[in-house]
Amino acid sequence: MSGTLSGPHGDTVPKVKRPKKGWFKPNKKKPRRGPRVKASEKGLPPCPACGKWSMQRDSSKSELYCGACGAIM
Repeated sequence: MSGTLSGPHGDTVPKVKRPKKGWFKPNKKKPRRGPRVKASEKGLPPCPACGKWSMQRDSSKSELYCGACGAIM
């Protein structure tokens, strides 16, 4: 009985040689937390008009505007 193992019901299970690169493991992706759109600047809220995280700070006028829809806060 070399090369095979007996299963629980008497049937034989063949030995499988381990691959050189190892066994395949599906990558477990972490669940996304937060928006898919990256924020343009850190610490700014999402746009109240369109809801996208694309708010930017205008340095000359010191106000916030949305880079996606153009709304001004």
